[in-house]
Amino acid sequence: MEKTIVALATPPGNSGVAVVRISGENSKEILQKITHSNINFTPRHMYLKDVFVGDIVDKCLVVFFASPNSYTGEDVAEIQSHGGYFLSQKIIEECINLGASMATAGEFSKRAFINGKMSIDQAEGIMDLINSESEMQAKMSSSLVNGKLFEMINSYQTDLTDMLAEIEAKLDYPEYDFSAEESSNTIDKINNLIDNLTSLISDSKSGLIIKNGVNIAIVGAPNVGKSSILNALTKSNKAIVTEIAGTTRDVVEAQYEYNGIIFKLFDTAGIHESDDIVEKIGIDRAKKTLEDSDLVLLVSDENNICDIKTSKPHISIFNKSDISKNKNQNFDIFVSAKSGENLDKLKQLIFDRTVKSDIRSDKFYLTNTRHIDCIKRACEALKSAKDAFNTTTLDIISAELKFAWSILGEITGITSDEAIIDKIFSKFCLGK
Repeated sequence: MEKTIVALATPPGNSGVAVVRISGENSKEILQKITHSNINFTPRHMYLKDVFVGDIVDKCLVVFFASPNSYTGEDVAEIQSHGGYFLSQKIIEECINLGASMATAGEFSKRAFINGKMSIDQAEGIMDLINSESEMQAKMSSSLVNGKLFEMINSYQTDLTDMLAEIEAKLDYPEYDFSAEESSNTIDKINNLIDNLTSLISDSKSGLIIKNGVNIAIVGAPNVGKSSILNALTKSNKAIVTEIAGTTRDVVEAQYEYNGIIFKLFDTAGIHESDDIVEKIGIDRAKKTLEDSDLVLLVSDENNICDIKTSKPHISIFNKSDISKNKNQNFDIFVSAKSGENLDKLKQLIFDRTVKSDIRSDKFYLTNTRHIDCIKRACEALKSAKDAFNTTTLDIISAELKFAWSILGEITGITSDEAIIDKIFSKFCLGK
């Protein structure tokens, strides 16, 4: 019997409500004991009950979910107490005293997977949804949670299973070899799968931008308005702005959302020669930030033309256009962080330089590097299977296709070859 586990299901700290979740066979019993109640809690009915924790009594809403109709697929109880770190921890401690064990990280979702309530990719989608910071991130995560990728992978595995069933039948009956037409049809099916997977891999570049955002380094000489540009674009006061050159000593980070994408700005110390130890550390960090960025904003003003060289994609910006008449320089854009002139155009220019224009909110993109790696490996296995058709035997082709099937199954957690065996027997009646 799996142990009954307990943990806080809401973020720790002071809040209006804290939810303590219990999962396992003893969930109802623990709920009865902590509420000093012998009623047989009706599943999915909310009850207002006193919860007793030593000398502390809190009036809580409690609910019981009977297996298998719960998040984990087990009996689950939830206690909604008044929010507060101390109170929620005391409730958890009391549940442990009554027979529960502290849940490990991700254990509720792990049990949900084991009990068939969700696939691994759906569980990962839940975490991505929780951590979403933009509308596009939330949409992609929601697609994962609702089984979009699971359906795709299941469809690809079904196609592979059908191909394997035919090949395995030929292996069991060697007198019936693959005809030229059958070989051609199978190769066409493999090519179709390769095309689908290749398309997912290609689009994953956009998916990673959706999930991770775009890192932008703001560089230039001291006092050209780098901090002012960061504050203006993000509509914040994250960076300190003064008339004193060299105010920014460390990297300051802020972000904004534009067209559903998160853009992370890193305001850096002015890059120049300095004997100041602290300032030199800031300049070194600025150079490191430039190296790690996806895009660099090279900021100049009338008195300090940025001459920093970079191989990164970049935008040359002339700042303080509201007070300067010198607009003859060869810059990508003239802006004023103070007046707001052309800041909207700058945001669009940043978007155009970093994001593919065809990213669509109604399209599904791979956003998880584990999923992308599995798709790439499966694609290579399929290419090997296709190449083997004219150079080797059917058992080698079968092994490559099984390998591709298994790799795809790593995404969802469905990797058992029993599915292939079952399909073979049902389709070809090999028990003859």
